[in-house]
Amino acid sequence: MSNANRSPFRLDTDLTVLRSLIAVIEEGSFSAAAEKVGRTQSAISLQIAKLEERLDVKLFERTSRSLSQTSEGEIFIGYARKILELADEAVLSVSAPKEQSMLRVGFAEYLVPQHLHIHLARFKRAHPTCDLNLILGGGADLLCLLDAGELDVVFAGPEASGGKQLWQEPLVWCGQLPAADKPLELILMQEPCSYRAIAISAMEAMASDWKISITANSIQAVQSAIKAGLGVSILPASALLEDIPVIESALPGLPVTSVLSYLSAQEENPLAQRFIDYLLCYLEKTGALQAT
Repeated sequence: MSNANRSPFRLDTDLTVLRSLIAVIEEGSFSAAAEKVGRTQSAISLQIAKLEERLDVKLFERTSRSLSQTSEGEIFIGYARKILELADEAVLSVSAPKEQSMLRVGFAEYLVPQHLHIHLARFKRAHPTCDLNLILGGGADLLCLLDAGELDVVFAGPEASGGKQLWQEPLVWCGQLPAADKPLELILMQEPCSYRAIAISAMEAMASDWKISITANSIQAVQSAIKAGLGVSILPASALLEDIPVIESALPGLPVTSVLSYLSAQEENPLAQRFIDYLLCYLEKTGALQAT
């Protein structure tokens, strides 16, 4: 079909083509994208070629060793993501439970994903009859509320058994190192806290002098103390702020931390697992997590 016979204001294409397009971007190659979406590499290549022909633009610059987006590709892919998000929301909106319900969610405050408010708003639009109750706090405190039947699902670190691992992220040392003749001062969350235990264990394995100088009851207090230059702490990478300095060396290596979901054992809320799946889906799409 020639360009003259095509409407400049309408594009009819299958959502699977857009999903293949996004997969190419996220995976970095046609072969990896094909594996992700369960199609052959030639099928993916053909889909993209037909889409480029229909749009009459090149979406990618290809060489034997690299694949990059064109300026037109960057623009179109942004819209493709929005289209797929709306399509997924539309499916959720008609498949969600129709009865009035409440979902009580607890997030350990040091694990709150960026743009959580956007994810909550999208979930709420897809489940208009659901009343969301969000509580932020320490992981151990939230798990106590879960055990008491006051929460339906908790997202926290490995503070307890029975959780399902969702993703992992690195822990980093951050803050201001002391002068050589001064002890290292730690800024830590109050007990119980898995990051506190990791930091103390790392310090005990060192020959240097150290002390706990500040104990805080919130991640915001820890971040503020670090920014004020009052010592050193451990944070998950997602909790780093732009003005918090990262310590690249001089301190012991740290493990990755796990983010787990814990479901109430008292009364299962069908929306809880739906919320977990929904959150994982959007974090994976935005590249905000390292899935396990």
